[in-house]
Amino acid sequence: MLPALSEKELDRLEDLLITYGNDYSVLNLAELNGFFTALASSPVTVTPEQWLPAVAGGKVPKFKKPAHEEAYTALMLRYASQVAEELGDDVDQFEPLFEESEGEAGSVVVMEEWCFGYMRGTQVAGWAELPPEQDQLLKAISLHGLEDNFELLDQMSEADIQACVPQVIEAARGLFRYFNQLH
Repeated sequence: MLPALSEKELDRLEDLLITYGNDYSVLNLAELNGFFTALASSPVTVTPEQWLPAVAGGKVPKFKKPAHEEAYTALMLRYASQVAEELGDDVDQFEPLFEESEGEAGSVVVMEEWCFGYMRGTQVAGWAELPPEQDQLLKAISLHGLEDNFELLDQMSEADIQACVPQVIEAARGLFRYFNQLH
C-alpha cells in the first residue's frame, strides 16, 4: 500500500498541474480527485498509459526537467491509488475533495471542479449507458460537471446549489458501490 500524499506533496502535485497545464488539462486537485474517483468507480480498468495524457489535456507534457517528470508521474500514480483506497476501504465515509470559496454567508462548497473531473474520468473510461437509478446518480454529478448545464445552474440559487452537495457525495458513493458489486 502506498502512503497517502502529505500536504507538501499535494501542493507539489498541484504546482505541477498548473505549471504544465493548458486549457484542456486538469488544473487542480479537486478536479483530479473527481477524475480519480470516477476511474476508481469505473467498470472498465483504465491504465495510467491511458489516463495520464487525459489529465494533461491530450498528451503528456514536455517536461523542462527529468525531476519534474518523475515527480509528476509518481505523485499522480500515488494519488490515483490513494483515492481508490479511500473508496475501497470505506465508501460510506468517502468525501470528495471539493473546493471552498467565501460567499456572503460564509464559506460555500464549490463542486464544479470536482464534478468536471469526474465527468472527464467517465469519458476516459468510456462508461456505457447506466441503469435508470445509477443514471440519476450520474446526473447529480453531471449537472455540475458539464458545460451544457451552465444555463440550468445559472437559474439556481446559491442555496439550491449547496443543497446539491450531499446528493453529489451520495452519487459518488452510490456509483462506486454499484460498479464494485459487478466484479
